[in-house]
Parts: sequence; structure tokens; C-alpha cells
Amino acid sequence: MLHIKRSCSYRIITRAVQFDGEPLVALLQPGAADCEPCLDRDQLLARLAGSPSAILVYNQQAEAISIIDQLVLVPGQIYIEIRQDTKGVLGLHAQRKQAQGSETLELIYQ
Repeated sequence: MLHIKRSCSYRIITRAVQFDGEPLVALLQPGAADCEPCLDRDQLLARLAGSPSAILVYNQQAEAISIIDQLVLVPGQIYIEIRQDTKGVLGLHAQRKQAQGSETLELIYQ
């Protein structure tokens, strides 16, 4: 289970719309009102090293997925994928890295 502010989820989805067709990788600090976009993999790694409890956020753009797939995530790392369904509706899908793969988390909006 992952608690996130409803207003934060709206801001994340708004960023996804702004980054339409472009890679979006960002960090979300626990309890924050918005995520912090990173320019590239190196910046993402540097910020993550400084704040290991941060949540990774990324969109379904190929380059963003590639950046996330190349990361060596520690067990327990949480990440949120911004997904678009077949009707074009955007939503958030949270997962936690596990030793054997990943576990889907229930998102609770506050």
C-alpha cells in the first residue's frame, strides 16, 4: 500500500501530458506535493543516492523505460509508472522492487 496526495497524483499526470512523446523520469519524495523531473540517468542516480527513500516516477516513453530498466534497484525501491490505457486515459501504477521481481502496490489517494 502506498499513500500519495491526490493533488500530487494530478501534478504527476499533468507532467506526463506536458512530456507527451518525451521521456519523463523523476523522483517523488515521500509526502511531497510534486515529483522532481531529472534531465538524464546520471542526474536521476545522483538525486536517488542523496535520497534513497524517494520514489521513482516515469512515463511509458521508450527512453524513460530504458533508463529505469538499466537501474540496479535495491529491494524495497518503489516506483510509479504513468500508464495510458487504450482509450488514452492516464493513470498511475505503483510497484515495489522485490528480490524475485516486483510487487504491485495499492495506491491510496489522500
